[in-house]
Amino acid sequence: MQGSRPEDWMFKKLKATKAYLEHGDDLAGALVPDDAVVFDAPSDAARPAIDAALDGQFEPAAELLRRSREGRAWEDRDVDVANLGRLSLRAPQWLDAWHESDPDNPDLAVVDARRLVEQAWERRSHNDASQVSQEQLAAFHQLLESATQRIQQAVDGSPGDPVPWALALRHAHGTEVDRETFEGYLSALESTDPHHYGARYEAMQFVCAKWFGSHDEMYEFARASVEAAPREARVQSLLLDAVLEHLGAEPSALTQDPERVEEAIARARGFLDANPEAGHQLTAQTRNVLARVLFHLERHGEAYEQLQAMGPHATSYPWRYWGDAREEFLTHRSHIVTLAAGAS
Repeated sequence: MQGSRPEDWMFKKLKATKAYLEHGDDLAGALVPDDAVVFDAPSDAARPAIDAALDGQFEPAAELLRRSREGRAWEDRDVDVANLGRLSLRAPQWLDAWHESDPDNPDLAVVDARRLVEQAWERRSHNDASQVSQEQLAAFHQLLESATQRIQQAVDGSPGDPVPWALALRHAHGTEVDRETFEGYLSALESTDPHHYGARYEAMQFVCAKWFGSHDEMYEFARASVEAAPREARVQSLLLDAVLEHLGAEPSALTQDPERVEEAIARARGFLDANPEAGHQLTAQTRNVLARVLFHLERHGEAYEQLQAMGPHATSYPWRYWGDAREEFLTHRSHIVTLAAGAS
């Protein structure tokens, strides 16, 4: 680990291994088994729509999204649109049937836009640009171009809805729009839901160092976003996302500004504490990111607590930043159990 001499790390490892033999089975037994871990699971409310879509039926999904739009449940809607958009890449029949039945439906437009954007990023991969082939980039830009009109239809069809603007912002860093266009999207977001997590996250990606900004600008944007938002808003975890983004680029990120890291952790915990009844679809990702950051900070007992709280609900982000998401999650979970036993 960072800041430790090799012999220090070896001593810790030996101590943790001894402790694991004494206590590790108890800690591991309190977690769900590996084969019970599910990634990016839909909410209980959304599951019937997912199941029906797999059978080629679009009506439950249409009803689910109508309710979230009319009820202005934007965070739930964002997660449901993402799940349905990804599903349509694997099982498109239900979406094709919806096109035939109601082609101008605003909820269809936002799912279709999500599908096209997901397809583009899947083709490109989430690797650094230096690891992406010219063929991948060409397909990526072609697919993003095909999504442009559909995103506009989603925006026009659901006034006041921040979810299409989250897609527009994700589209923006893929198509490398200029700053004026980006700022215009942010201004439009302010008139819908200025604290919407998904949209603020995509905007933060635009201003991070690996795209069109810097670590400083990313942190400034994230801090402004959390300071303006209520304690219970999901966007309170955005500063922790910024810490993770920096960590992915620079292994020394956690030691550069310890107070900022502590603030990010405190805000994420504040969001979780303020939402004890929230479904896993709104809290699991924050817990997964928190567990990863706490692991790097060698706070293994606290990381273990997040593993317990998330139960079977893993999320592809943040683990996909370092490789195969499932393998990364399960490997780190095993390490956290071993090292938490050593700390007890």
